[in-house]
Amino acid sequence: MAKDGYEDIVNIDISSVVIEQMREKHKEITQLTYMQMDIRDMGFFGDESFDCVLDKGTMDAMMCADDAPHGASKMLAEVARLLMPHGVYLLITYGAPKERVPLLNQSGCSWSIALYIMPTPGYLLRMSEGAPQPIMEEVTLTDDGQLPPDYVLKDPESHFIYVCHKLAEKGANCRDTDPGETANSN
Repeated sequence: MAKDGYEDIVNIDISSVVIEQMREKHKEITQLTYMQMDIRDMGFFGDESFDCVLDKGTMDAMMCADDAPHGASKMLAEVARLLMPHGVYLLITYGAPKERVPLLNQSGCSWSIALYIMPTPGYLLRMSEGAPQPIMEEVTLTDDGQLPPDYVLKDPESHFIYVCHKLAEKGANCRDTDPGETANSN
């Protein structure tokens, strides 16, 4: 990202060991800042202080915890709090819409969600023997945020990439709720 012109990139992880390893590995890249922090409580940062939040596997790790739905809900509330109005949350996950969209649509969150599905490199390599295949395709979700009933997921190991634009007005954030309470449809 720094090579592409991004100026201020903040990297967080709950593990101080990971933070120190990454800080050492990328010490020559001055645009990178590393902080040990729990994504469920990022009170260090002020409201609406980020244009974009990139999540590459954090949600998946949260969903493996004992308090999975509650922890993920707290994480999303923090992400929404940190994003500026119209900010973008990029969620790269193995979680299909039936598992992730209810979390994204928890009470108080307002997102415009675009879903892209990217097959694994091995699947793309196997398929390249025939006609060229797109690396990634956008999939239009149903009104209730799910894959269309006739959609066939070609590679069951695909990555799901959710591009979530924050629609909430300035100051409006997600509540920390149980995802099963209520969900709004966008």
